[in-house]
Amino acid sequence: MNKSESSPPRLVQGEVGPGLLRLTTPVILGISANIVAGLAETAFLSKLGTEVITAYSFTFPISAALMSLSLGISIGVSSVLARTAGGGDKQKVKRIASDGILLIGLIMILISLIGYLSITPLFALLGADDSTIPLIKQYMEIYYLSVFFLAVPAVGANALRALGDATISGTIMVSGALLHIAISPFLIFGLAGFPELGLTGAAWANLLARLITFTATIFILHHREQLLSYRNLSLTKLQGSWKEILAVGIPATATNMIGPLSTAIIVSFLAEFSQETVAGFGIASRIEGLFAIPLFALSASIGPFVGQNVGANRHDRADEAMKLSFKFAFYWGIVIAIILAASGKQLLNLFDTNPEVINSASTYLLIVPISYGAWGALMMSSAIFNSLGRPLYSTAMSVARLIIVYVPLAYIGKLLLGLPGIFLAAAISNTLLGLVGYLWNRSLYSKNTRDALG
Repeated sequence: MNKSESSPPRLVQGEVGPGLLRLTTPVILGISANIVAGLAETAFLSKLGTEVITAYSFTFPISAALMSLSLGISIGVSSVLARTAGGGDKQKVKRIASDGILLIGLIMILISLIGYLSITPLFALLGADDSTIPLIKQYMEIYYLSVFFLAVPAVGANALRALGDATISGTIMVSGALLHIAISPFLIFGLAGFPELGLTGAAWANLLARLITFTATIFILHHREQLLSYRNLSLTKLQGSWKEILAVGIPATATNMIGPLSTAIIVSFLAEFSQETVAGFGIASRIEGLFAIPLFALSASIGPFVGQNVGANRHDRADEAMKLSFKFAFYWGIVIAIILAASGKQLLNLFDTNPEVINSASTYLLIVPISYGAWGALMMSSAIFNSLGRPLYSTAMSVARLIIVYVPLAYIGKLLLGLPGIFLAAAISNTLLGLVGYLWNRSLYSKNTRDALG
């Protein structure tokens, strides 16, 4: 089918606010389910003792890095797909989706192999002690087997969202998370005759849930959406697709990888206080993620919405959607800060009772949330820049926030104020770069720029 025969894209018609809400709601459900699954896994493992939850917390930067890599390629696919769909070229849409899935699959096979071979030296570098590393190894040896089955559905979900269909991707995410929650206690605690595998059981539960999700995603993409086709695979066309995807995907990956890198450095700072301090940070991060779900969801939705409307030369709709996303980020950030300041300690008691763990986590939840409104604005700016085909802007903001501001300030804060100084550095960096991101986005999308983009 040629361009002229294609149907209108889904996101360039109707009211902007309700359209953005329809796109975002399934994403909220999907992300919520995954974060709840992470919280459930944390709660299950906390029953096995502080030593286990500490080992689990050390894995967060690595699992986040792998997620960031998947997300980076997903953003590249989504950015190209959304603008292509806005222009109406269905054949190119199909080719980009197929080639994007192949690309992430090959990358993840390579990355998993490298990760598997470097578990011990990597986590020793992060500050894990000799008693913790064997536990980490038990988890990560299985976890690396699941990475491929994580990444492909992530790209598939973003592809569907870029085309305006968030319902199916949200359903896949929710189903996978519910499976993870359902399977985990049987393998961790040895319920109903299953072997009691502890931390290893959590990794096996991850693998099984992701395998099922992968199978469902491929089935839907191929049979229902008819987006996957590898007939007449051409190296020239493949290179062309990958070039377009990676033009956004590489900077987006770099942007997303900076976060886990800085987190790894921060974890090494926290490990200087104690292993329990690291455990507290891990728990606080899980709780933070739960309350930030609407921000994550909206940032995942605003990109496809803006991309399709820019591709269709509907700059008025794109601009209206941007303004709405910034307003929501600001007000939701205020709500999160108030809730966590009032109830942070009560929430933490659900996960651990160790005083040192609670102190670390509660200090984090008292200080960092004051910056969530600005952090949300930064998320929106980054997603919008990627959708406009300007991923280097996002990368620049991430480098500035995490490498130039956060890590140096955290080091200084550690020396001057101890643990609170590290968390205060996070709040300052979020606030400064959130403001920069908002102003930069508004400047980019001025009337003159819109005309140039059109």
